Parts: sequence; C-alpha cells; structure tokens
Amino acid sequence: MPDTTSAHGGMRPFGAVMPFEEARRLMLDTAVPVEGTDALDLAAAAGRLLSLDIAAPFDVPGFDRSAMDGYAVRAHDLAMASETTPVWLTLVGRARPGVLFDGVLGEGACVDIATGAPIPVDADAVVMVERTHRDQERVRFTHPAAPGDHVSRRGNDVATGVVVLRAGDVLTPARLGVAASFGLRTLHVRRSPVVALVSSGDELLEATTHDGAPGPGQIYDANRTMLTAICEAAGATVRVLPLVRDAMAHWRAAFDAAAGADLVVCSGGSSVGEQDFGADILAERGEVIFHGIAVKPGKPTAFARIGRQLVLAMPGNPTSCLSNAYVLLRPLVRHLAGLPPLHEQTREATLTRELKSPVDRLQFYPVRLEGTRAIPVFKGSGDVTSLSDADGYVSVPLGVSHVAAGTPVLVTLY
Repeated sequence: MPDTTSAHGGMRPFGAVMPFEEARRLMLDTAVPVEGTDALDLAAAAGRLLSLDIAAPFDVPGFDRSAMDGYAVRAHDLAMASETTPVWLTLVGRARPGVLFDGVLGEGACVDIATGAPIPVDADAVVMVERTHRDQERVRFTHPAAPGDHVSRRGNDVATGVVVLRAGDVLTPARLGVAASFGLRTLHVRRSPVVALVSSGDELLEATTHDGAPGPGQIYDANRTMLTAICEAAGATVRVLPLVRDAMAHWRAAFDAAAGADLVVCSGGSSVGEQDFGADILAERGEVIFHGIAVKPGKPTAFARIGRQLVLAMPGNPTSCLSNAYVLLRPLVRHLAGLPPLHEQTREATLTRELKSPVDRLQFYPVRLEGTRAIPVFKGSGDVTSLSDADGYVSVPLGVSHVAAGTPVLVTLY
C-alpha cells in the first residue's frame, strides 16, 4: 500500500464529500433485501415480514352466532308484536359461548343468548335484551323481528380459502391475532439480515475481560452495545465480534470472522488518521461506494461492498456513531429486512439557545424536549450522554451557520 501520510503529518485528508441525502439514497439503492425464510413460533414472529400467503383453513365464524346479548327467537312469532299488543314467549333455555342450547326452538319459545353464542336450531333472529321484559320464565316483546337481526352468519368474517394474510405483510399484533385465531403455531417469515459488529481502537476495553476504572487513555467500548440495540430493533440478527486493534492484521482477521454476514458495521477506523485502517481494508477487499459525507457528526462515514456483503463504517466517537446509526444504519437494516421505512415522528418546539453549525455540512443536533422547548444537549463527540439525554434532533441545513435562540424548530424524535 503506498505511503499517503507523510505530507500531512500522519493524516490522509478526505477528497470530495457526498451530500447526506445522496449518500443515503445511494446506500439504499445498493442494498437488496435478504432472501430466505425462517419458520418461527407465533410469539417470536412479531415485527417480522411474512413470506407466504395464508388462506383461511375454515370459516370464521364457523357457525351462526349471536351479535348481541338478548333472546334467540323465530322472527315470525313476533310478526304482530307492538307496544299495544305485546307478544309473550316462553323461555326454554340458555346459550352461551362454548355452551350450546341442544334443543330445537319450537313455536312460541325463546332462548336466553349471549354475544358470540351459537344460534339455536330453528331460531333466525336475536332481539337485544334492552327491548324486552322478563317475568320469570316468560319474556315480553313489543317490537317485531326480521330474519337475520343481530345474527352473524357462518363465514361472515372470513370464508374458507380466502387469503387473510399476504406475503410481505409486517406481522403486527393484529395480524398475529388473525394467525392465532386459525390455530396456527408457526409462520414462515423472511430471514433476518445478519449484521456483524466491529469496534476498533487500541484504547478500547472489553467489560468481560476488565474490571474497574479504565487506565489512562482507555475507555470501555459502548458502541457495540448501542449498535446491537439499533440493529435488533430494526429486524436484524446480530453477531458481536471481538474488539479490533489498530493494525491491518487485526482488521483482516475481523473481516474473515465476519464472513457470511449480510452487513458488517464498523465503528472506528473510518477516519483519516494514520491508524484508521478500516478504509484501507475496504479498498483492499472490495469496492468503496463512498467515503465521507457532508454531515456533522459523521463526516468519515464509509459505505462499501465486498462481494455480496455490505459494509457500513462509522466514526468511533460514541455520539457520532449513534447519531449515524439512527439516520443511516437503522434505515439500511430495515431495508435489508424488507421492512417499510420508519415513519418519522416530529414535534414543533422553540430552541432555547443558539446553535452553531459548519456551513458546508448538514448538522444533526441532539435536543431534549421540555414541553414546547427544545434544549440542546450536545457536549462532545466522545460524550455518550449527549444522546442519552436527548429525545431527538434538530437538522441544521447546509449553508446555515447558526440558528438563533427562540427560533421555532422541528424536532425529529429518535
């Protein structure tokens, strides 16, 4: 590899950087949703994408049932019922959900029936209880009934063979309820994308191998924990790889270990310092699609392709990494999972203090919401609490150097 560091004291400066929206569009255009299916229990399928149509194996309801609490009757018995000429019917039994009235309804009789209970044989209508008066085993009716009143017919909801869930549907609680109502125990869903997570830096410590306060110049790695949460919530299966040290041999070993993953996500190593080898390994093994975005934080972000495997390399500073994860990684993983884009939720608020921004970059500035006040909380790129205190971010567009306190802003929620 040629030496490109000496003229800049160990730094390898960026060339042209790409506008943020162009970079995100290019990233999503390059990514293709993963193929393959998994068979999952219903309880594990929430939020996944159904891969096969499901047709109703039987009618729902599977019998004529009452749509009201009241009395099952033969409609012609009440043809002459009115306020002045009430009709009295004899109560001959009860019907409840799961408890059948097993007799036949004869002339001049009625059955006490609850919502959802099967309609007795020969009954063809239900009169709601509010329109009746009961006197022991006799019931008074003052209105006529028509066949079909308050009766939910067999197959009224779904008929046998009708497709009730379609391939590509996101399995929401309601759709899982539909599957459960047909007694299904497993569903075929689109395979989750596999994401391998890499954090790099000689300064990083692993909590599983180190106790207590870090030594001088050391920090515990937080990025893989944050990125795991982002990726799993977006529909991915995550493989957390060991920390990578600042040496090409370690980077090569990490990418060897990431074989088989659909997406490799790197935090650290994507910048222009002499120890940032992430970009070098991408150039060595694959095609760098872009390196450098006109955005703050996250200018060093790179996106590459190694064969069929995608790589998103983000800054190592925790705030920069997490900010980029919200706006780049999350939509990428959802796209790979075949899930629809998230509908961004926004709030209108008033900025409590001035924001300064580089005019040549789009800036995402984290804020905390207190009522209608947007309070900037950014401390520094290395300060993870900058985002733990934030509810969302304010976008400061290209060409704007500052936003004055008291300005109405739109806050995009995380």
